[in-house]
Parts: sequence; structure tokens; C-alpha cells
Amino acid sequence: MAIPNLRQSEVDDLKTELRRQRRSLDEFDVSATPRRLDDETGNISADRGTVTLKLHKSGAERTYATGHASTWIVQFASDLESGFFTP
Repeated sequence: MAIPNLRQSEVDDLKTELRRQRRSLDEFDVSATPRRLDDETGNISADRGTVTLKLHKSGAERTYATGHASTWIVQFASDLESGFFTP
């Protein structure tokens, strides 16, 4: 399954984490938005964006920064473990 604006490796990592915690992607609305950021040199980085996951049952929602060297999967895993996304 592809999620627009997310690299396939990020989608694969998301699915792996959900399986590890006995959860399903079907429980969530997932939307990813690319974001272009100007750095101090005036160059544009296209490898950054955001992903928002929203749990259908409770409406709990969180947005994470995506892209090169991001830790959003780890942050999402922590949110799952802490009960933030409890149905």
C-alpha cells in the first residue's frame, strides 16, 4: 500500500510497528503532506514533510515530521505504547 507523500520505506516501517503492537493500519486515517523548507543557504529541501495519523474510534490525532533522519516512527511507537491511540 502506498501513502501519497511518504517514502515506501516509511510506510513499511509504519506497518511493521503496527504489527509489532498488534494493531492495524485500518484503524487509522493517514495523511502525509510534503513541505518545502528553505535553509540558511537559500537551498530548498524537498525531503521533509509531515504525516498525520488519526484513530477512527477515538479521534486521537497526532502529526509527526517526516523525511530524512526523522524519528517519527519511534515517536509514533511511543505514542502507541503510552496509550495515546487507545480505541
